[in-house]
Amino acid sequence: MSRIGIDIGGTTIKAALVSNDGRVEDFCSAATPDRPDEAVKKVQGWLEGWLQEAPGAVGMAAPGPLDPDRGIFLDPPNLPGWHGFPIVEKMQKAIPRTFLLENDANAAAVGEYLAGAGAGAASMVFITISTGVGGGIVNGDRLLVGADRNAAEIGNMIIADESPEQEGMNQGAWESLASGTALQAKALEAGYATAAALTEAAGRGEEAALPVVAEWSEWTARGLANIIHTVNPERLILGGGVMNAAEVLLPLIKQRLDSKVYESLRGRVVIRPAALGSHAGVIGASMLERMQQQR
Repeated sequence: MSRIGIDIGGTTIKAALVSNDGRVEDFCSAATPDRPDEAVKKVQGWLEGWLQEAPGAVGMAAPGPLDPDRGIFLDPPNLPGWHGFPIVEKMQKAIPRTFLLENDANAAAVGEYLAGAGAGAASMVFITISTGVGGGIVNGDRLLVGADRNAAEIGNMIIADESPEQEGMNQGAWESLASGTALQAKALEAGYATAAALTEAAGRGEEAALPVVAEWSEWTARGLANIIHTVNPERLILGGGVMNAAEVLLPLIKQRLDSKVYESLRGRVVIRPAALGSHAGVIGASMLERMQQQR
């Protein structure tokens, strides 16, 4: 049996027909319309050919803030024209099917847990490191959503006294110091055009790049240590664009992490790069019906 997933992003909207084991069988994407009603019509056209093959609920992943219980967008900053839009109600009127809405990081966590780098683990924390830092927590086939559906907002975890100013974030927030955006800013300061150029240079052993990447790895390790001591997951799965440089960054992160966790925990938590890449959200969305939620 196949399933259908939808991933609504700030720039791109995607839909996929996904096999029960997480293989993408068919895929559509387009620029995200400014008007959400236009997106509903576009998705309706994509899904019509898939509905007979996928009889279950349709999952949708989207950036927050959301109200998944009511099926509406609240005020996501990268989708200003979608504020207050009742996406579940509109989709169900267009297509006679149950629709499930979930935060995009949580949906990606579901995908990695059921069909990616977390498959087979009893517990897992997924961390996406890209423009910002987000996450999802899965334990015993349950997605932790929290009392107000704000669990795993790990990017706002305080790991330092100070950090660059970032709207909506605490001073010293993990996202402000360890996101891809933060790494890009440090790359420019060090004379590199991009974060990718910086990490490539560090991989070659360039003296100008090494301390910058080491500092970023230190901030990243601090956040991971907090997660390990709070949740004690079997696996940490690191995704997002920054992990394209996992070969360079992961050894540095692991080295610093060892000194920040209890000796008895060193090497116990398996840390892996995410496996599903840019399809994590749409694959995870297709599998939301299979995952229980825990508040």
